[in-house]
Amino acid sequence: MRENESDAALWLEAMSGTEWAFVTIFDRYRVRVFRAAYRRTADVSQSEEAVAIVFLEVWRLRKRVRIVDGSLLPWLIAVTTRVTSNLSRSQRRYARMIAQLPPALDQEDPSDDVGERLDGQKRSRALADAIASLAPGDRLVVELCLMEELSMADAAAALDLPLGTVKSRLHRARRQLRTKLEGSDISIQSLAPNNPEEGSTG
Repeated sequence: MRENESDAALWLEAMSGTEWAFVTIFDRYRVRVFRAAYRRTADVSQSEEAVAIVFLEVWRLRKRVRIVDGSLLPWLIAVTTRVTSNLSRSQRRYARMIAQLPPALDQEDPSDDVGERLDGQKRSRALADAIASLAPGDRLVVELCLMEELSMADAAAALDLPLGTVKSRLHRARRQLRTKLEGSDISIQSLAPNNPEEGSTG
């Protein structure tokens, strides 16, 4: 089955103009990209938008793609981090604009189940905000090492950085995240991969 071909072989075919190869790469990693985007945005719609943008960016930057230990995933996650940062900035600008509008009349009180969902979203948002507060380089290392559980060596290869730099960035990021999340019921373990709304990418 050609679906079992390596990322490197598929990417060579995709670069030569084989549409099937690029579609196969998309199908192979779209859910992982969605999960990474969701962890950063805590928003299903933004995450779905991020998936589309990431793969457009992958093609636009195709000459700069890095395959690490036979996988495109580390580079895809690095691109996802940059894309979601841009989306989050746009969302904050939109939220500020909405906040300036007058409140709607006859607004109904939310139900208990809506309140529970909002509580979960607040926790996800607190975690996303804590990660967003990190320096850009530290965020990338957190995405790769803590969220995608790549080794520091693979993260270093994906980011084209010395291993020592990745180690120091990860150590600094862990310390800052613990400080940011202190007093909440969110721990560093919350950064482990999860499966929110996995099916919504198709």
